[in-house]
Amino acid sequence: MCDFCYVLDAIDYRESYKHMSDTLWRVEFPVTPQTADAFEFALEPFFSVVTCYLDDEEKAVRIEAHNEDKPDLDLLQKTVETVAQNFSIKSPDISLSEIENIDWLAAYAHEHPPLAIGRYFIYGSHFNGILPAGKISLKVEAATAFGTGEHQSTKGCLMALERLSKRYDFKQPLDMGCGSAILAMAIAKTWGARVVASDIDPESTRVAGYNAEINGIGSYILPVCGNGYGTPSVLRNGPYDLIMANILARPLSIMAKDLSKNLQTGGFAILAGFLERDANWVFAAHRCQGLVLVERIKVNGWQTLVLRKS
Repeated sequence: MCDFCYVLDAIDYRESYKHMSDTLWRVEFPVTPQTADAFEFALEPFFSVVTCYLDDEEKAVRIEAHNEDKPDLDLLQKTVETVAQNFSIKSPDISLSEIENIDWLAAYAHEHPPLAIGRYFIYGSHFNGILPAGKISLKVEAATAFGTGEHQSTKGCLMALERLSKRYDFKQPLDMGCGSAILAMAIAKTWGARVVASDIDPESTRVAGYNAEINGIGSYILPVCGNGYGTPSVLRNGPYDLIMANILARPLSIMAKDLSKNLQTGGFAILAGFLERDANWVFAAHRCQGLVLVERIKVNGWQTLVLRKS
């Protein structure tokens, strides 16, 4: 997922911060929107956090990656060169720098106030105001997991959920690639349904479970760690009438067949995590598996697809 903010889990943060280094290593370089996903995947083994930013004209992307330990620059350069060769482009110039490791939790609280997205109100533990009446409130701690509600894809998904809630009822939902479980919790609170929240990252499933507990819906969220639709708990609880998948264009397209197999006839899929220019590619992969387009939701250069299995 691009353009997200991260800090350590609020539960362990104050103690663990004492043992963190005073500096971080940052790598950054420019890439195109078409190659951003590939470079993100390539950097993940080297860094704890990888972020990409789209410029205002949606024409260029800057990749940033951070880690406490200094990366092996030679190996990193070879990895980046390999990705560039696969796209037949010149390898980008990598900038490596050492920066101050600031108090990320305090910075998050200062820079990221609560969000109101349709009927959903998203806030962190630093919020001490009054929760708005008539809203579905979601408390999401700043954590080492994807999903603080600020990314355009998350907004698009929440908008899709709100629109579907006006006409449909879901009883067997799945959030594939749940991250912090912000979307799984939104589903649970909207329909009162038990949601399977699956992610390949153990830290994400841990944070998902914690967030569900602090929102009082621990019994409604089943955090599952595994690799996609082949995970036993995912298979055992399907087929689903709603599948949420806010990931990336490439893995979404690869998993299209598995999504269709695990989606009930007449069921809905909400897909996000990609730029507008990649939306048709993602849709085509799912159209081949019997899903039809219900709606496109566009938010600042990103697109969310709402599909239905015919």
